[in-house]
Amino acid sequence: MKPSGLIMINLFLPVCLLLVNSAIAALAVENPVIAIVSSNQAIPYKQTIESFTSAIKQVHPQATINLTDSIQQQQQPLITPSVVFALGSRAAAESLAKMPDTNLLATMILNDKVLEGSSNATSILLHSTALKQLEWLHRIMPEAKRVGVLYDPELNQQWVDEAKIAAGTLDLEIIAVAVNSPRDLPAALKSLGRQADSILGIADKTVYSGKTAKSVLLFSFRNKLPFVGLSGAWVKAGALYALDWDYTELGQQSAATILKILDGTRASEIKTQFPDGAVYLLNLKTAKHMKLNIRQELIDGASKVYQ
Repeated sequence: MKPSGLIMINLFLPVCLLLVNSAIAALAVENPVIAIVSSNQAIPYKQTIESFTSAIKQVHPQATINLTDSIQQQQQPLITPSVVFALGSRAAAESLAKMPDTNLLATMILNDKVLEGSSNATSILLHSTALKQLEWLHRIMPEAKRVGVLYDPELNQQWVDEAKIAAGTLDLEIIAVAVNSPRDLPAALKSLGRQADSILGIADKTVYSGKTAKSVLLFSFRNKLPFVGLSGAWVKAGALYALDWDYTELGQQSAATILKILDGTRASEIKTQFPDGAVYLLNLKTAKHMKLNIRQELIDGASKVYQ
């Protein structure tokens, strides 16, 4: 064979291999297998899953989506999924233990500690950034200027540091009081009562729990110091308002992230995200007691109003 023929074959074979590999990759993307593992059957989880599934099917109508409440129920998955969508800390931990080499997206978690040590995972954390929290506080209570924050430094020092930076852009001041154990809470509340004109609750298990909720809300009520709750349950119990999540949007955001992974982006290359959309609940009885004037458009825009 002439040398020119060898050159043509040497050029032709890599091109063929590239085309074959591309075709195989395309088939994998067209028919992905997605495992949804959920730690909970509550309505927010179901709404997120329903929205996620709908968004995925719009792009990949032939996708196989398997839903289970525990990956441990299967001794060995019959088909290794292309990606895992885990809702809740237990679901994420079990999925990583069972399939450590599979890309995973976790949500319905407050922090990403459960993902530590994994090189194939990313998350959409179910809490707001300090800036978003303060923007909402400024919107609902424009007269509040000194925002009190109770926190455990071991858990939330970074959040407090970020909040202080964000507060400067909104002409607010963060009054941060450390709470190293629940025993410190009464003194910390008294300190805030002397310095702050509002209290912003944050996800901190040292400060906020079923055992401390009553004392925090009673202090807020007695001192007419508006307290921003951590969930709808806190608002129902007497907090002025709380941010909640649009779970339909959370499902869509999760689907968009999974689609990136299916297109070839490793989960670990995707930065930790926070929910795009937020809704809020209001307690007008508390607002009246605090002598706060909540604008009508904010009342109309609330997902739920307690009166």
